[in-house]
Amino acid sequence: MTDKTYYKDAPSYCHYYFDLLQTDNVINELEKSRKLTLDTIELITPEKENFSYLPNKWTTLEVLKHIIVCERIYTYRALRFSRFDNTELAGFDENEYTANVKKIKYHLKDLLDEYINVRNASMNLFKNMTEEMLNFKGKANNAYFTPRTIGFMTAGHNIHHCNFIKTYYLNDI
Repeated sequence: MTDKTYYKDAPSYCHYYFDLLQTDNVINELEKSRKLTLDTIELITPEKENFSYLPNKWTTLEVLKHIIVCERIYTYRALRFSRFDNTELAGFDENEYTANVKKIKYHLKDLLDEYINVRNASMNLFKNMTEEMLNFKGKANNAYFTPRTIGFMTAGHNIHHCNFIKTYYLNDI
């Protein structure tokens, strides 16, 4: 990253995701992580869709759904904060969210379509924020964030999981 000044506007656990990024432009990073995700999805064979690299770990499709769900939650927070809403927002348990949707039969094509739609909406949201909106600090999950840091976290979180899918789900271990 060339400019890490926004690191101070996010909790330290976000820094790992920020370190996966290459620029200080939220839209560019969202575009690059979208391309990585689409490329990753192309590598998923039918045999790997419901693959889990260890017992009790998420399947490949569940990881993709997790990426989508988190992006929806993150951008909801960014929307609220970008509208100068200082209402504290609750956290969520990613494992409970996944456990509660295990009964749904996902198809890779449907998740691909959903991902594209969610990412396009996210990019449009961030494209239409002013600097003042991007810099407003709000509290979620007992930590402070700005919409800008949420945008970077969204891209980095996405990259993290695509790298994880490639390493643990698409390689024979």
